[in-house]
Amino acid sequence: YGHKRIGRGGRIFSCLKFRTMVPDGERVLAAYLAANPEANAEWIATRKLKNDPRVTRVGAVLRKLSLDELPQILNILQGDMSLVGPRPVVRDELEI
Repeated sequence: YGHKRIGRGGRIFSCLKFRTMVPDGERVLAAYLAANPEANAEWIATRKLKNDPRVTRVGAVLRKLSLDELPQILNILQGDMSLVGPRPVVRDELEI
């Protein structure tokens, strides 16, 4: 799938990745955090979870081997991204 990132010069492009999370991830996360106070505290502190319920089994393997980022080679070949240097950001990161 592709998610929007902001590249050099403010140009928006679709950054390619293999999907590693369930499609309704926001709902799954909200329910999990509501039922698990420890996980909620971890999420508030780091915006990450060690045992994220949104990640699929195949997705966990892809992430562990860093294969979820492999499609970004196409972005590099198209000139949307560079092989070295800072990663393109998502709009939410600019607002922080």
